[in-house]
Amino acid sequence: MAGCGDRSTESPAGDWVAQYDYFPLSVGQSLTYQVDSIIFDPISGGVARDTSRTFLREMVVDTFLDATGERAYVIERWERKSNSADWQFKNVCSATRTGHQAIRTEDNLRFIRLVFPLNDRSAWSGNAAIDPAQEIQIAGETLLPFAGWVYRVDVIDVPGQAGSFTFDSTLVVTEVDDDNLVEKRFSRAVYAKGVGLVYREQWILDSQYCNLIPLPLDCATKPWMEKAEKGFIVQMTILEFH
Repeated sequence: MAGCGDRSTESPAGDWVAQYDYFPLSVGQSLTYQVDSIIFDPISGGVARDTSRTFLREMVVDTFLDATGERAYVIERWERKSNSADWQFKNVCSATRTGHQAIRTEDNLRFIRLVFPLNDRSAWSGNAAIDPAQEIQIAGETLLPFAGWVYRVDVIDVPGQAGSFTFDSTLVVTEVDDDNLVEKRFSRAVYAKGVGLVYREQWILDSQYCNLIPLPLDCATKPWMEKAEKGFIVQMTILEFH
């Protein structure tokens, strides 16, 4: 856990153990999301934008002791293309909540999603276990998405809404918000007490538009939806939970 600037995680007043409810883990837990995405794929003469909607169900099905002796929870992920289609198995990930961290491991990448205690000044290196040079492939193109992420709490313990649901207590974490002339890296997560993740939005985009010669006059103002050449935008919104 690492602070950034003048932000740091300090113990809030009261029983901060109640904050564990932002990252609940129990066998039988199930969350269903609507996932809307746009994939940017460079093609001859331009950029193709592939828009899609899928549905994702995550179910906690088992537990095991990890290499550190902590109890980890096995999460099966299922996917379908429409509400009337059958669920198809996608993959398995895992999650662990220690006394001071909430950790999720996906595709062998270990994310420190939350740290405890939390307050509105909390900041930490959520990708500390991930090599900043780690590459991902999107539509056959290589991106480097993970460098420079500093997770920060925006608001905590405030009412909020995600999808059709209103929650009494939500936590908003901006994991990265970096926008320069050639890269946009944005990731924000919303958690609800007693539920867990209820919304996530990510923009991982690259562009060479501002490297053109002569330099375009609208280089700094052209919207990313227009100048992005590769990468993706994705939104996950809670549909069901129990």
